[in-house]
Amino acid sequence: MTGRSLRDSRRLRLATFGILYAAQGIPDAMVLILFPAYLAASGATAGVIGTFLATAMVPNAAKLVVGPLIDRHAFLPMGRRKPWLMAGQIGIASSFAVLALLDDPVRHAGWFTAGAFAITLATVFQDVATDATAMDLVPPLEQGRANSIMWGSKTLGTAGAASLGAAVLAGFGFAALVLGAAGLLLTVLCFLILVRERPGERLLPWTRGAQSADAFAHRLDDWRSIFGELRRALGGRQAQRLVVLSLAIGLMVGMTGALAPLLMIKDFGWEQSDYAQFRSSLKLTAGLAGMLVGSYAIDRLGHRNMLVAALSAIAVANLSLALVFGERGAVAYLILYEMLLVFTFTTFFAATMSQCAPAIAATQFSVTMVCGNLTMSLGAALLGPIVGAGGAVAMLLIIAAVALGGAAVMAGWRTQPV
Repeated sequence: MTGRSLRDSRRLRLATFGILYAAQGIPDAMVLILFPAYLAASGATAGVIGTFLATAMVPNAAKLVVGPLIDRHAFLPMGRRKPWLMAGQIGIASSFAVLALLDDPVRHAGWFTAGAFAITLATVFQDVATDATAMDLVPPLEQGRANSIMWGSKTLGTAGAASLGAAVLAGFGFAALVLGAAGLLLTVLCFLILVRERPGERLLPWTRGAQSADAFAHRLDDWRSIFGELRRALGGRQAQRLVVLSLAIGLMVGMTGALAPLLMIKDFGWEQSDYAQFRSSLKLTAGLAGMLVGSYAIDRLGHRNMLVAALSAIAVANLSLALVFGERGAVAYLILYEMLLVFTFTTFFAATMSQCAPAIAATQFSVTMVCGNLTMSLGAALLGPIVGAGGAVAMLLIIAAVALGGAAVMAGWRTQPV
């Protein structure tokens, strides 16, 4: 494996991005599924759970800084992004390990939230660097397949981590859960060390190798050049629509992610472990569907039609549950939602990557994604006020309206610049 590079080997390229995205599923499973379920099972209120999630997701706003930082600074002998990938992986693993020091995470809710905050912040570096590497090295005709594998792998990683994590939490406790997560992430780091972006680059700072002429050609030496390129890139109507769509998707995901454990655990009396296993099974099925048919569907329907169809279906699902509210309806809703969410993210990522300029790929992609991350945090924070004012049905109606708004934005998107 060490004799080949991501640029030259399609098989290694797809495998590496699949592994890195699967690794991102571990912190997602912990912070977005297991930790909120743990709080709900411990008697935390909707406000506490919403605040925990909102605070834990705030570091996603750091992508506005991390993207330009990764584009501006690179140790080119190891590649444009690899050192950042390694730093992010180490940061996530370390944050999980530190959480093991908490004897009672619920009693020390402030430290528990701070640990989740640190996990998300480190994940931001890994996420931005992974996406930028993909935009650097994945050929345009391979982007649909690559995004299907990447997002499908993340969904599978989230499902596997949630399922295994629920069992570990129930059988061995919180410390074993977070230490196990740290160990898995360090294993991925070992794999990453053995991968080169381009031929001839160093595996580690002290090993032999040299910078690639291709990597050197795409560097930007000053902040003015980076932000000048960004301003030109975001001036296009396609890019602007994708930013608005990111806001809508993030708000929808934040509200749904906060509402789901409240419905199933607090309202319908599910056990914490049952809920985690159910969500992980759904993510497993959805991830497989995304990997197997995602690229075909994107190529067949195109970015616009795929997103309009998926978001419209999500809106219909929310409206249906609001009209026929009950446990069976909620189960059916979550099954459909997880499937549609994979297709939404896979297509949205592919559409956004198609608009990013190579020299500022990390910056442009990050700006678009951080809009959704900010509204995701807002959506989670709105759980308490909305449910308190109008109940879960009000939340479902608002989610439906946001999904329809996203579909309307994408309906005007064109495959060629306007």
